[in-house]
Amino acid sequence: MVDDERLLPVPEAAEQLAPVLRFERSRHSSGATVLHAVGAIDDDTSADLWVELGVWSEESSDLVLDLSGVDFLGTAGLTSLLEARDVIGAEGKRLRVTCGGSRPARRALQVTGAMELFEVVDPIPEGAVASRDMIFEVPGPDVRLNGRPRRDEE
Repeated sequence: MVDDERLLPVPEAAEQLAPVLRFERSRHSSGATVLHAVGAIDDDTSADLWVELGVWSEESSDLVLDLSGVDFLGTAGLTSLLEARDVIGAEGKRLRVTCGGSRPARRALQVTGAMELFEVVDPIPEGAVASRDMIFEVPGPDVRLNGRPRRDEE
């Protein structure tokens, strides 16, 4: 049998995976358009976020991005958010962000300092009653990083 005559297996069609990031739109009673992001916002999906924010900002002057369904928010996603904020703001429109129960989204915004750059509807996690319950607690000047009181040391 000659090599050219061998039957090679026919590759099966690759299964289509569900999208890693999807969006759902709703209307808030205040009239704002709420765009719910569900999934991961990373290098592969940040362009999708950019497109969705652009599409819905054309239809509404008040847009709320709900990140409560986001399980990963990477630097590419943060970059898309910042760019969208600049474009939407330059058009005289409003973009607000809510993290809800998404610790990854809230953490990404806090660690990078982006929490200060957006109008975040819920900057403190729901149910936080004391600073010890916050995600990133900063101790006071009289408290050491290990939580023990600082004493004058000679």
